[in-house]
Amino acid sequence: MLCTVKTSLVTLTLNNIPSLLTYSSYLPLLSIFVVSYILYPLLPVTLVIILLFSPSSPFSRPFLSSSQTLSTHPTSAETTAMTTTMSSLRHLVIAALEWVLAVVFGVAVLGKLVWLWGRGALRASLPRDVPPPCLHYPALGRHKFVKLQNLKLHYVEAGSPENPLVVMIHGAPDFWFTWRRQIPSLSHDYWVVAVDMRGCGDSDTPRLRTHYTTPLLAEDVASLIRILGRKSAHLVCAGVGGQVGWYMCYHYPQLVTKMVLIHAPHPYVIRQQVNSLWMNYYKAWYMLFVRLPLLPEVAAHVNDTYLVDKFFSDLVRSKAITEDEVEAYKFTFSRREDWTGTLHHIRQLDLRGIGDKEPLPDVITKPTLLIMGDSDPFLPLDTAYRSAEYVERITIRPMPGLGYLTHVSRAPQVNQVVGEFLRELPWRPLSPLEPAKTTSSFMDRVMGASLAAVTSTVNKMTSEGGYKRRLPGGHSGDQRPCGPVHDQASQWMRA
Repeated sequence: MLCTVKTSLVTLTLNNIPSLLTYSSYLPLLSIFVVSYILYPLLPVTLVIILLFSPSSPFSRPFLSSSQTLSTHPTSAETTAMTTTMSSLRHLVIAALEWVLAVVFGVAVLGKLVWLWGRGALRASLPRDVPPPCLHYPALGRHKFVKLQNLKLHYVEAGSPENPLVVMIHGAPDFWFTWRRQIPSLSHDYWVVAVDMRGCGDSDTPRLRTHYTTPLLAEDVASLIRILGRKSAHLVCAGVGGQVGWYMCYHYPQLVTKMVLIHAPHPYVIRQQVNSLWMNYYKAWYMLFVRLPLLPEVAAHVNDTYLVDKFFSDLVRSKAITEDEVEAYKFTFSRREDWTGTLHHIRQLDLRGIGDKEPLPDVITKPTLLIMGDSDPFLPLDTAYRSAEYVERITIRPMPGLGYLTHVSRAPQVNQVVGEFLRELPWRPLSPLEPAKTTSSFMDRVMGASLAAVTSTVNKMTSEGGYKRRLPGGHSGDQRPCGPVHDQASQWMRA
């Protein structure tokens, strides 16, 4: 997902620009352009300083060796305080330089937009007042709203409320419609609830970015499960939504039965990956760019929401999705303010470097399925196996492609894997299920990684050999009951 957004924004800046004079934000954008123009020559210096201060850089060892020695063998409270001060200063400098890079990337985007605007390479966005029919197909379920303490959430439910509950959490930029290929399949055996997270789709949109932190998003999901009258639920998460799933396994373990993740490694591993190489600041330039106010929303909305066209261009060419489905996204993000909430989800991602004294994450005990793309340069497949160190029981299933939209492009395979995983009897844990363990040992992490490697290898071997697990009700892993109400869903599944 992250790589897809990056590619989409790059192409967007090369081909599109709105008439900035039509927005009241013209002067703030111009101010950003002027300031960025002044700071642009500082880009090489900024990267060099980040290279020197990054803990993963070999060039930083002469600067950090003394402090690391002091922290390993402290001789007094004074030396320990000095080490802490130097570590805090290093993180403060890196954070400041990241904002400088954000402004530099912003001026590059804005400069290209202004240049294209001068050439007249623009067109006005089309008004969209009527939702496309695919958003209201009966096979996808019933649209409902739930009132929480401070906001209203929209969700789509399908299946019988007597069945086990499955809560589906989308990523960003996205909304509940991303699960259109999974809802008909899972609703035979589960009560499926695909929620629009705050700021997305038809849910309320708080204005401040601080209202989109992972703890608040997890509290929304926890409140939803309780309001639906359930003590626990299976979680199915994609992309940025995986951050919410991981958080709930740590802080709301009693509400989680099993967890399915679509291209969402452990947050600790993502932070390690982002800060492992200084070149990742180039690869993740869009993550820094979206920190700027207003400009990312303008860039995403130009030329009839061209970012949506580019986001799904590969899937349209391969006929994995239809033009009507693309139109559903354009309707949902047809206004510039529709992008604010979904971009806040990305703005609030925790990508801080790993501190010298930061403890390792606890090992969670919830059965976990991680479906990971094998072609993402930013989050490679290795991050999935490193995530296994922090899960007692995990199944890792590699899939070809970038990963975030695997549940759309390879829906039949994903549905079969997810269905088998949810129907399996719960594993007997290696440690008590509740509460989650407060410490993690080296043996726990080795055991988790070993189980993940063995499970992934066995899954690959069995899938290559044509193995199919028999499911309850006499259906095999790639079959599902059909009926008149599921005709449209069946067409999507075959697509």
